[in-house]
Amino acid sequence: MIFGVMLTCAILPFLLLSRLVRSGQSGLALSIASIIGATFAVFFYASGRPFGIEPFFAMGVAMLICVPAMLGCAAGGLLGWLLRRRDDRAA
Repeated sequence: MIFGVMLTCAILPFLLLSRLVRSGQSGLALSIASIIGATFAVFFYASGRPFGIEPFFAMGVAMLICVPAMLGCAAGGLLGWLLRRRDDRAA
């Protein structure tokens, strides 16, 4: 179940960002990646500081959801950029 959650959290941003970057909407793609990165930063900060979120839960969310999502964003953005370059060269 944990592997499935991590895989889903990585595949969805991968597909979304590869499609957005390939179509030339890199601003929206960077905004999505920034939101995921900010979520990771908040949960990582919450894992060391007691301010309303249980530290164990915060670290779990950061490592099981945010890290695979950021990796999916990075890989999807790179793939979209490479496909966009290929399309531009072919045209």
